[in-house]
Amino acid sequence: MKTIISKTALVVIILLAFVSITAAQGKYGTVGKIFDKQEADVLFGKVIGSLEINTGQLRAAVAKAKDYVLFTIKNNRVIIRDEKRQPLSDENEFITNDETMYVYSKDKVAELLATATGPKVAVERRANVITISSDSATLEFSTVCPPACWD
Repeated sequence: MKTIISKTALVVIILLAFVSITAAQGKYGTVGKIFDKQEADVLFGKVIGSLEINTGQLRAAVAKAKDYVLFTIKNNRVIIRDEKRQPLSDENEFITNDETMYVYSKDKVAELLATATGPKVAVERRANVITISSDSATLEFSTVCPPACWD
């Protein structure tokens, strides 16, 4: 009897831990992985174009997000939105629901920013993706919206 109760308690604890971890990461779990820049070049191709944004401004934008941060480049500007496609920065660029944005977990962007020592972070266009780089680290393995959107 005592063994059954302890096994049941263990199962309940594991389930609660799993639910709290999943809920903390949002609907799509953790999105993104940090690579060193050389590995990113091999995996995702060379950078075709790059725009820099102020590290402090990106930190402020990420702080406003709930679970995810969406990035794109439009009209030679970096566009940063939350999972509802609401602006997280001061840009006023209009984004339609069918325009592609690259989704990262807020925690992964914050992890990249924690390694940043310089005043700027680069949002880079590569052959098929947008990456975010700081110093010697690059964030990728995004989810593309659409189709993976919250609307």
